[in-house]
Amino acid sequence: MPDDELQAYRTRWARLFPEQRHVDFDDCVVTNDYCPDCRFCCGPQKESEPFPMALLDRQISDRTADDFYLLDDHTACLDQRGCKALGPAGCRLDRSLRPVACALFPFVLVNRRLYLYRVCPASMFVDAAALADMGRRIHAWLATLDPADIERISISRRPEDLAAKYLDLNLPVLV
Repeated sequence: MPDDELQAYRTRWARLFPEQRHVDFDDCVVTNDYCPDCRFCCGPQKESEPFPMALLDRQISDRTADDFYLLDDHTACLDQRGCKALGPAGCRLDRSLRPVACALFPFVLVNRRLYLYRVCPASMFVDAAALADMGRRIHAWLATLDPADIERISISRRPEDLAAKYLDLNLPVLV
């Protein structure tokens, strides 16, 4: 993402969020108080390539197809339609049904490494040391998952896409 585009988002978010909001990681979920008023990540996407969000086996139910646009039986996706689970008050799903990608956002597991999505208001306004600490706690939790689940929920992105959109937290690759 070009610096001028990133600066435009910072200006936009600064007007919308004049005061810092609460963001923390607890019980396998990032609580991000920017989300209800932002919805950037779950709204319609500019990219034509769908953003895959694999579901863990325990998240699959008879309602899965009603809750998500699907790429396959285990993979919800975001695309130009946005998220099917997004309602007027935010996500309408119980936290236990949300893809791990949603539960951890603005932290993103890419190529089995943890990154921070640059455009999220939390990434721009929350203290960098607090975000780094959160990243370490998320990484430790992810390391407790079965390696097959880590592989499933990790998205794949090209290095040039990573540099443009994500901040590397410099944590070890999860195996």
